[in-house]
Amino acid sequence: MLQDDIWSYCSSLELLVPGTRVVVAVSGGSDSVALLRLLCSLRENCHLDVVCAHFNHQLRGAESDADEAFVRELAGSLDVSCETGSDDVGAYASGHHLSREEAARELRLRFLRMTALKTGAACIATAHTRDDQAETVLFRLLKGTGLRGMSGMAPRTGMFIHPLLAVSKEQLQGWLRAQGFVWREDLSNTNERYERNFIRTSVFPLIESRFPAAKTAIARTANMARAACELFERQTEQVTDNIEILEAGDGRHPGALRLAKGALASLPDPLLQYALEEIFVTSGVGPSFERLTRSTQAIRNGRTGIRVTLDDRVTLEVGYQHVYVYGAAFTGRVQDPQETAKFPATVDWFRRRLTFEEKTPADVPSDLRGVGPKEAWFDLDALRLPLTIRHARPGDRMTTFGGHQHKLQDLYVDAKVDRVLRARRPVVCDVDGIIWVPALARSAAGVVTAESHRFLRIVYYGSQC
Repeated sequence: MLQDDIWSYCSSLELLVPGTRVVVAVSGGSDSVALLRLLCSLRENCHLDVVCAHFNHQLRGAESDADEAFVRELAGSLDVSCETGSDDVGAYASGHHLSREEAARELRLRFLRMTALKTGAACIATAHTRDDQAETVLFRLLKGTGLRGMSGMAPRTGMFIHPLLAVSKEQLQGWLRAQGFVWREDLSNTNERYERNFIRTSVFPLIESRFPAAKTAIARTANMARAACELFERQTEQVTDNIEILEAGDGRHPGALRLAKGALASLPDPLLQYALEEIFVTSGVGPSFERLTRSTQAIRNGRTGIRVTLDDRVTLEVGYQHVYVYGAAFTGRVQDPQETAKFPATVDWFRRRLTFEEKTPADVPSDLRGVGPKEAWFDLDALRLPLTIRHARPGDRMTTFGGHQHKLQDLYVDAKVDRVLRARRPVVCDVDGIIWVPALARSAAGVVTAESHRFLRIVYYGSQC
């Protein structure tokens, strides 16, 4: 049965586990209606707590309102709570210099994140299918992309999960029709003025007339590219994790990145370009083929003082011992505090990620002293929830093992953590105070003992694919 296949897929990738509360994004179209119904069919046997969420973009007048009414009625018939939101997408697009599609996406994602926070959900499920995966990869290839772009959508990105990536739209609609279920059609999805719609309605039908399994083949290639990305991530993490952020820049630009020239130059070209993609994204510059090629050549040349103009404000320069990216004006960027009280949970923090998992005694390593600095274990019953992930604050203190209280600033100084980089390091707190600063120090709170029965494992990951 289709619902069993979906559960098997989610379980194998740890997208959902029994006891998860999940927000389901429902537009009213066939894919999202099928996702909501499938997850609701798994509620009892798999112990899922399902919340329906619908965002009204107010772009199609009465049709948009009818979509919202349909989703409300659907949620009521399935006995699930329905959270709705709306906003003026046109005004937001004008005010933020975005296209209407970009504005709609930003507002929708913001609403979904707020819904998850409000309802205490561990994740947000969207109804992207194998068709969407193939369209995404082909679109990126046609526009120009690298290995990251070829990897398409990951099954999980932060709080967002995609349970239907292995299923086609045709399968979903066939399942809905067999059950006698209905859905809404959005006629704007056929407007070929939008590039994605053109690929969906004109390009793929032509391709599939000659290559019927094209979408399956492209989705399979995306999976292989993602596996390669994960390998590249591990091999370049040492370089990208040691990016220094300098406020002064070069005197003309407001900020700069600094990296060890030798570490970059030691990477073979594919890994060097992969690391440069991460650096460019951090600087707010798109990693185009031309930028990657010229920057690679400059680093390989090694001549001190050589510069590569990346755009009208960002420049890469090769120095004696370091490579600098000037004009990266992001040093003041902050993120809102995030709370979590149900596990598993995932929190994205800049280009890094924290995962929280409840564990049993059988999962605990025999010697926790061997756990690395980016992993921490706690006695879950000894912590006071919710946990908060936030920036460091002036006056922050934490009590480490032995009962010694330290200023967080002193710990940063002792560890020689660059002042500007401190703002990008997450601080994990429970109600009583700081319990852990990844790769710096953990507190004496929630110490695991022989009497502990429930455990919390927190892992701090490097940059995401």
